[in-house]
Order: sequence, then structure tokens, then C-alpha cells
Amino acid sequence: MGWRWFGLCIALAVPMVATAQDATPADAGCDAAYEALPHGTLLDLLDPDAPAERRAQALGAYERLAGMEGCPEFGYTLGQLYRHGPYLPGNLLPQDLPKARRLIRAMAEDGYLPAYADLAEMEMRHANAREAMKWTQAYLYFTREVRQAFIDDADDLQYQRSAYNGNLLARVEIISKWARPPLPSKVKREDLKDYLAVHGAPVAKRMLERERGTHARASAQDAALIGLANVPEPCYVKLEKVGAASAAWIVEVLPSGGMGRVVLENFVPNPEVTEELKACLLERRFETFEGDRSKTMRFHMVAGSTEGASLRRRRR
Repeated sequence: MGWRWFGLCIALAVPMVATAQDATPADAGCDAAYEALPHGTLLDLLDPDAPAERRAQALGAYERLAGMEGCPEFGYTLGQLYRHGPYLPGNLLPQDLPKARRLIRAMAEDGYLPAYADLAEMEMRHANAREAMKWTQAYLYFTREVRQAFIDDADDLQYQRSAYNGNLLARVEIISKWARPPLPSKVKREDLKDYLAVHGAPVAKRMLERERGTHARASAQDAALIGLANVPEPCYVKLEKVGAASAAWIVEVLPSGGMGRVVLENFVPNPEVTEELKACLLERRFETFEGDRSKTMRFHMVAGSTEGASLRRRRR
């Protein structure tokens, strides 16, 4: 990528296209379960305008598949529904934070980097300062140690050190100071150290696989399975009174490379802000493919200002 940013901008968290896809029994089992669902099940689950009967069937299917070994993607979508509750338009599930934590964390530890930010944002929203700080630190650690290794443009690196990521850290540091008693720096360091001692190596390995496009699964809505046909100009948005934002949609890609349904799965700070980001998403076009059935993918975006909070550069 060779983007340049000014003010509030968009960055995509889309994996690189795979040069080779390594199959495993778990991958095959997850994809087989997904392919056995009625076509468009995930879209129906998230689409407020889908018929009620189809939506109920979709919810039942995802609740059944959420416990599949090695397939955290089914539970991840449910985790977002439990996380947002009535704040996600048309949501069929109530807010249930314990369930959301368990389901989203499983996806994070399967190497999906944005899920760590999901955990941080969720805990921050509910004033759980220590947990919010732990997940923010984990997100920024894996961003630096894994994600940034795939970025060779100086402006892209600056965006990673500021924009949404810098804003996230700034916000979590504020609530950690508000906590009573305030969260000591030693506790912050120990929480991250203890987490990485157990999960750091396996998560980094899985995350590298995701970045390289290996073990990509249709069931996980992996973007590496659908090629991007155009490289749009950098997209600029105005977010009034919002320092940063993020959103994720499930996108229906048609055989022609155009888009069908685009349904919201996740947002920060509110669904209204995502309409600004969605306009940037709709500029994308995808590579054509054979057949008459559409495919689906998860499309994640973040927005923030490079002139806002900035992370310290890594010491060499």
C-alpha cells in the first residue's frame, strides 16, 4: 500500500492474498459446516430487513455451530451480538458481557487481530479499566510484532502509531487514571507479561498465518479468499466530535465482483458513525469468479487522525 493521510483517514485490516492455502482437518471441518448452511445464513443473521423466519433459523444455526472445536468464527459473530445488545440495529440477542468476552477472546487467540481491540473497547465502555488496559496492550503488542512487519511504507507505519491505535491507548490510559484506586504501571506490565507468557507465541504464529493468507477459511469470512480488483484513492471522512472509529461489515460479493448485501457486524463508537466509513467501503470492487452463488467476507475499517495521540516509536 502507498497511501498518504491527512486528518481523519481510513486504513483497511485486510490480509494479503494467499500465495498458497494450506488445508488442515480443522479448516475443512469449519468450511464444511459453513457450506452446509442455507446460502446467505450469516447475512440473514445480521440483516434487520431479512424475513423474521430466516433470521431465527440463522440464529439457531450459529448458536449450534458456536461450540465447534477449532472454529471460533461462528461464536465470534454471536459474541458481537452479545457485546452490543440493543445498540446494534436489529440485533436478535440481548447484551451479555460474559458470553461476549468468551466468544470474542476465542477469535482473538485464533489470530484475528481486531478482536483484541474489540475486547479493549468493550471493557472500556463498561469501565473495566484493568481488563481494558490488558487487551489494549495485547492489541498494540501484536500490531507491532506481527502486523507492522508487513508494512514498508513510512506513512503507513506512522498511521499505525497514531490514528485509531494511538487514540485507543489514550482513551484507556484516561480510564486507568480514573479507576479507584488508580491502576499502577507495575500491574499493567505484569498483566501483559503474564498473558504473553501463555498466549504470545501461539497467537503470533496464528496471526502470521492470517497475514500470509494460509489456512484461510470461508467460514471465517477471510478476505484472502476474495481478490480486490481496484485500488481506490485514499478515503477521507469527517467524524464530528469523534477522535477515532472502527467498523466491520459482512459483505456479499457477487460473481461479477460487485456487492450485494452489506450488513453491519461491529462498530465503535456508534452505528451512525459507520455510515461515513461505509461510503469508503462501497468504493471497492472485487475480482470476478465463476459460478452463480455469491460469497461473503468480513471487511474491517478503522479511522483516526495522524495528528492526534501517537504511540512512542519502538526502541531498537
